[in-house]
Amino acid sequence: MTTRIRWRVAAAALLVAAIGVALGRQLLQAPAPQAAPSAQAAASQGLPWQVEVLADGSSRALGLHLGVATLADVRARTAETLQVALVARLGEVGVLEALAEPFNAGFVAGRLVVAFDVPAATLDRWRGASTSSTPMEGGVRRFDLRAADQAEAEQARVTGLSFIPVARLSEADLRQRFGAPARVRPLAAGAALLSYPALGLNATVVPGQRAVIQYVAPREAARLEAIPP
Repeated sequence: MTTRIRWRVAAAALLVAAIGVALGRQLLQAPAPQAAPSAQAAASQGLPWQVEVLADGSSRALGLHLGVATLADVRARTAETLQVALVARLGEVGVLEALAEPFNAGFVAGRLVVAFDVPAATLDRWRGASTSSTPMEGGVRRFDLRAADQAEAEQARVTGLSFIPVARLSEADLRQRFGAPARVRPLAAGAALLSYPALGLNATVVPGQRAVIQYVAPREAARLEAIPP
């Protein structure tokens, strides 16, 4: 091999080595790729006892911002399990409700009922325009909304949530998750109502039955007194 060829080979080797060092430095300085959230991490979000109280007196619970989230947000959260209707007793205007079952609050499965803020005049108009209804227990009827009214209802804001876990939670379970309640009100048949006004939350436990956990914005905690357990 001639001297000129040797120099060319050596120069090429040095160039390759320099490129390798530069690439190595870039790899060391580059931020590490973010790992995709695991299914376990996702299942630990939106649990029934994860209530975030915000500075304006509202709260986030079950993945929804009470007083801000709309029916459209609820639909996005619950996918295809959502049933929406106007529910009313004879002689009453009624309320707009959405039912999602099954509903997964993190790894806790159950049933979710959502209440909305809709003016009475709008509810009355929707009810009058409904072409079908279904009787329910306790003299209540479920009025289906027309397509146009359903589209209007998508912007209704969430005012309350009621979650009924499949697992039967005891008073001890709820105390472990939420802490000591501000008040405990004894109910019939050995049931008890645990009140957490700072969280905007009531929890009703009945021996041998499923618990009911109710959420409103903490600034509206007084409304919980008017909501039947």
